[in-house]
Amino acid sequence: MDRNNRGMVTLLHTQECTRCPALVASRRRIVHGYGDVTSGIVFIGEAPGRHGADQTGIPFWGDRSGRVLRRILMRVGLASDETAGAVLRCFITNAVRCCPPGNRTPAPGEVRACAEWLHTELDVIKPRLIVPVGRLALHEVGRRYLGRDPGAIRRLHATVLRSENVTILPLIHPARISRADTQAFITAVKPLIDERNEP
Repeated sequence: MDRNNRGMVTLLHTQECTRCPALVASRRRIVHGYGDVTSGIVFIGEAPGRHGADQTGIPFWGDRSGRVLRRILMRVGLASDETAGAVLRCFITNAVRCCPPGNRTPAPGEVRACAEWLHTELDVIKPRLIVPVGRLALHEVGRRYLGRDPGAIRRLHATVLRSENVTILPLIHPARISRADTQAFITAVKPLIDERNEP
């Protein structure tokens, strides 16, 4: 097992992090990513939701946002069904691993404290397509792959951004997405799912 794979196995068993006292006091559990690490497709959210992943331990599962995202994944062939045991053709994770108090947006220091976990997943998976789900995720993906904050999620929703080896397709957070925005994303992502993503 190479160093990156050992890091991923260690990551998935980590439930002891105490870097962010407010998150430690607020969370029910640490929520790491799940899904197909060989697919080359990664969806990155903000943080576990209070009524979803913080309770279930599965990113985007158990709340309205999770149901909306799961329906999108089914429509584009990346999830077999809407159950927790569905077969995924992608990997789903979050920039921050713990639910912030009051389900608030994670603070910059909390994002930095969790960056190691997200970077470990991305280093192991080596994605060809990344879908940042929401503003915070777009900011983090942009900094890593584009070397800058790409800008407002509303303006960039369903717009292809390319770095050297990665295609980025921003998605408005499922808690705030309209039917028209959902359809625009589905139309944009379908040709990218099986594309080789060579710039």
